[in-house]
Amino acid sequence: MSAPETRRTRIDLAELGPSKAYYFMISAIVPRPIAWVSTRGRDGSTNLAPFSFFQGVCADPPTLMVSIASRKRSGETKDTLRNVRETGELVVNIVAEPLIDSVVASAEERPHGDSEIDALSLGTFDAERVGAPCLAASPVNLECRLTQEVQVGSCSALFCEILLAHVAPDLLDERGTIDPEKLRPWARLGGSLYLPYGRAVRIRRP
Repeated sequence: MSAPETRRTRIDLAELGPSKAYYFMISAIVPRPIAWVSTRGRDGSTNLAPFSFFQGVCADPPTLMVSIASRKRSGETKDTLRNVRETGELVVNIVAEPLIDSVVASAEERPHGDSEIDALSLGTFDAERVGAPCLAASPVNLECRLTQEVQVGSCSALFCEILLAHVAPDLLDERGTIDPEKLRPWARLGGSLYLPYGRAVRIRRP
């Protein structure tokens, strides 16, 4: 039986150019989790920035990936990437509902060494295994160490081993996993659109 006729608009991303391809991708690959990454440089300065090219990639060893591009206006290396290259350390703070305004504000480009954590008056606590700070307002903090940096075009894909997690105790269920109804994470869509946690549907897999 042949499939019914379908109509599609054909888009060749190579013909779009980098900027249009980026905006197409972030509108098509949705929703995307947000990594709110805190780092500390060798000079002691701290940095905080959100990234939505982010995902878990392996459980053994527990590994996540964050992709970081250059600054949009100047093309300079972002402080997050600079700090991770210097120290090999970072904390991925998970974004929950009350934090979204601060997350968006932390995306503003600032001069090197100008801390978003200080500018936004965000509380922190010391990580145990890395030098980067953990955000107190985030309900889940993942201490990570860089294991591999892969250059993909104009972006640096950072593969990082998760060394230790800090989780607000009321989020954990009886199996030791995080209840999404309590976490209520936010995600990125295209452009300036964000997606609050909504209705979850449980579907049993075969």
